[in-house]
Amino acid sequence: MQRVDSAQTTEPTAKRTMGFTELKSWLRHRHPMVYLDRILDYEPGVRLRSSLSVSGTMDVIAGHFPERAVFPASHLTQAFAQSGIILYQLSTSRLTDDEITVIGSVKARFTRVVVPGDRVIFDVRSDRIRGNTFSFSCRATVDDHVVAAFKGTLVRSKIADLGEQLW
Repeated sequence: MQRVDSAQTTEPTAKRTMGFTELKSWLRHRHPMVYLDRILDYEPGVRLRSSLSVSGTMDVIAGHFPERAVFPASHLTQAFAQSGIILYQLSTSRLTDDEITVIGSVKARFTRVVVPGDRVIFDVRSDRIRGNTFSFSCRATVDDHVVAAFKGTLVRSKIADLGEQLW
């Protein structure tokens, strides 16, 4: 009886995770505006799962609110958008040097507060890709409890098409 090595009979699976350094290469944002720590899994054109670990040492926590630290909902929205930006590029192509994504719309619902020590998981779904427009939705959870839900659109634009740039 001949023994078959299972490593030879199975096809290699592509890596579907990203650490912090790699995910930063998919974003134009830089510290202190990067709100994702890791991409846990993704399937281009379908879904992406990302995480954000909230720490009491984050700059935003110092002023929101000093007597009872709460992670701002606006920053959860930014993490949602960044997850969408990465999924959009994975599903189409990377942004070129003369392109940027602009938020077309965001609809958000917040159901619980997020505090230092929480690890927020963003489960993002691609709803539709049409031309330069990407529609997506997300459920954000902490310990399997929904803390927020989002729906949004991103538009890929040439920077020059946005008008005179003063920067």
